[in-house]
Amino acid sequence: MLSVVGIGPGSLDLLTERARERISSADVIMGNERYIELIREIIPKGAEVITGRMGTEVERAKKAVELGNRKNVVVVSGGDAGIYGMAGLVIEVIGDFDMDSKLEIIPGITAASASAALLGAPLSNDFAVVSLSDLLVPWSEIEKKLVGLAKLDIAVAIYNPKSKNRTVQLEKAYEIFMRFRDLKTIVGIVRNAEREGCKIEITTLEDLPDFYSHIDMSTIIIIGCSGTKNLGGRMVTRRGYERKYDYREKEKASEQGNENYIEAGNKIWEKSKAIVADIVAKYSSSFSEHEQRVAGRVVFANADPSFLELLVFNHNPVENGIRSIKDGKTIITDIEMVKAGINKKYRKKVKCFVNAPKTMEIAEKGNVTRTAAGIRHAKELIHDNIVVIGNSPSACLELFAFVEEGIKPAIIVAAPVGFVNAAESKEKILSSGIPCVVVKGARGGTPSAVAIINAIIELSMEEGAGKTK
Repeated sequence: MLSVVGIGPGSLDLLTERARERISSADVIMGNERYIELIREIIPKGAEVITGRMGTEVERAKKAVELGNRKNVVVVSGGDAGIYGMAGLVIEVIGDFDMDSKLEIIPGITAASASAALLGAPLSNDFAVVSLSDLLVPWSEIEKKLVGLAKLDIAVAIYNPKSKNRTVQLEKAYEIFMRFRDLKTIVGIVRNAEREGCKIEITTLEDLPDFYSHIDMSTIIIIGCSGTKNLGGRMVTRRGYERKYDYREKEKASEQGNENYIEAGNKIWEKSKAIVADIVAKYSSSFSEHEQRVAGRVVFANADPSFLELLVFNHNPVENGIRSIKDGKTIITDIEMVKAGINKKYRKKVKCFVNAPKTMEIAEKGNVTRTAAGIRHAKELIHDNIVVIGNSPSACLELFAFVEEGIKPAIIVAAPVGFVNAAESKEKILSSGIPCVVVKGARGGTPSAVAIINAIIELSMEEGAGKTK
């Protein structure tokens, strides 16, 4: 059996159940070394692993077809295997060799979808996808496609925009779109979507060159169209509802006889909050009133009451957090996604160093992860400020090392996720004596970390307004 499996953008929680099942039952797993590393944690111990570098795809496909006649072989491909992936090549090889392999293609979340979700909804109307890599396709063909797409008023997702050896292609593509699109067209840039070092930026077409230094082969660029807007920091391509419905004005909707869906939405929101509040009050009576508010946000963010069993509040962290927010303390995060999710009214006080040039130097010299290097880079800021870890166990361990040196944050939010060092790193934070909110065990992630710190920010604002509930 031969399975070509799309593993999604890189985060294991975005892997489909079918993909996970095929990987777990494989005799042989083959793939680019970068993609193998992304699924290393779930590769069965007895499986043979065959890795390859860029440029060895044909040899890998031939080997997979050969082995697939007698073993369960999985060829992994980043994103969706059928979109700039290995599926097409494997089918071609089977056709050329006239072999009777049983073949299946397992779809995955492609980079365009993952990047679009991080940006907002830029691909919610008609869109196109194009790769700037001219290793297999002549540039003259790519250029013709770009001209045609630039003339059309649809969003365009660009794969493989730039590498160490290919820099002019992005510049040429930019020049083409500048000829045919408005200079203020909204553009989204996502690097390492749903992976460590994820960076999300929204700009305009005319300012795209300012971000060239951030762009590489792991970057997706989404160029919007006339219907693409930046709404509250999210990139959205409108489908046309705004032409048919006036959903911003409740009174007009009522006059026209339309359903008051704003009112309905508010009722659902309030009902959901009430349900969560009841759950928290019933199962977490040991929490203080403020802690229950924070716990409710975590349950709401994950739609999962079982998080109540994982949440630990040590040394009055919510009260310390409220005071720290009122005092305007800086928040340091491990990844950009956590930073992006924090209440925009306080975001100017949020720092993330994971993508700073100095961080990259620290990571290389110290042989540590980028997230751990980012915390190391922030060392001088950490004392008496707020640290929020939403993804990386290694960042959590780095933070604990600083605490042992006597560098003490005002409060720590620790919710790194994973099977390697996540639970252990959080136990260390709990033993540190620092006020902290921790999601114990392997679970957690960005939604939990953001929910915790945003709840604390909201409580501080309510106290400042004199309306604490």
